[in-house]
Amino acid sequence: MRHVPLTALLLTLSAAGAATPTFLNVATGSPTGTYSAMFKNIGLVCTQNAYLRERGTSGSLENIDLLLSNEVSLAFVQSDVLKARQQIDKDPRVENIKALLPLHREELHLFARPPVVKKNILGRTTTTGIQTFADLKDKRVGAWGGSLITARVLTAMSGVPFQVVSLKDQPSAFAALQSGQVDAVLAVVGQPATWVKNLSGVNLIAVPTNARLSAIYTPAKLFYPNLSANSVPTIAVQSVLATRDFKTPERKQLLLGYQKCAMSHLVNLQEDEGMHPKWQDVDFKTWPWPRYK
Repeated sequence: MRHVPLTALLLTLSAAGAATPTFLNVATGSPTGTYSAMFKNIGLVCTQNAYLRERGTSGSLENIDLLLSNEVSLAFVQSDVLKARQQIDKDPRVENIKALLPLHREELHLFARPPVVKKNILGRTTTTGIQTFADLKDKRVGAWGGSLITARVLTAMSGVPFQVVSLKDQPSAFAALQSGQVDAVLAVVGQPATWVKNLSGVNLIAVPTNARLSAIYTPAKLFYPNLSANSVPTIAVQSVLATRDFKTPERKQLLLGYQKCAMSHLVNLQEDEGMHPKWQDVDFKTWPWPRYK
């Protein structure tokens, strides 16, 4: 597909009655995160995306708030955050949110300190700490951003009651884990996450699924040789690039053009060197949220 120069696109819009170019803000996440990387990747194959401006954020939870409050026009979000806002919070504004692009699945990463093994005077050993998901019962699980919503959905649907502790970001979450302020940390991020590959002194805990969870999440496995010699079972949630249901012709043309370009260049996004490996999980076929048309 031939790239459309930005100048030609703007001239076309001007001829159609648009007085000035339309610029749209896009909420992504941290500069080193998957959302930011994928946004930049699309920009490499869709040159007409020059009208999109990235806004760094703390992740899905902030992104959906920015989108709903009309501070950005597009936002990368976890689909479970959207569903929770719709089904749990009963926020009527969510009905105006549409999926511009269905993206990758983001895996649930559950971390805990290594268990402590003690031997008593009789030579008997006891083990304390989090070794399985069931061990989270009545414990404190730290999370930040969209992972806060996932943690709340997880404790409600898994049958394992635990306290969700809101933390500022990834560094503060692991500081709280190491100091004992929380017993585990939950992070929803597409693997391989650079910061996870740099971790040490923590274990990955398997996250099981059940009939209730399978309505939102799919089975997955984590592969981090620095944390486990074997793969660790978990579940994943699909992310989307969401927008509001804009009706103005010039904005609709921009958004649908961006959507069409990204979908027609999926092979480039998957195979060109330097693209994020999570593009391998994208097929643009599964829409977990109503599509923008």
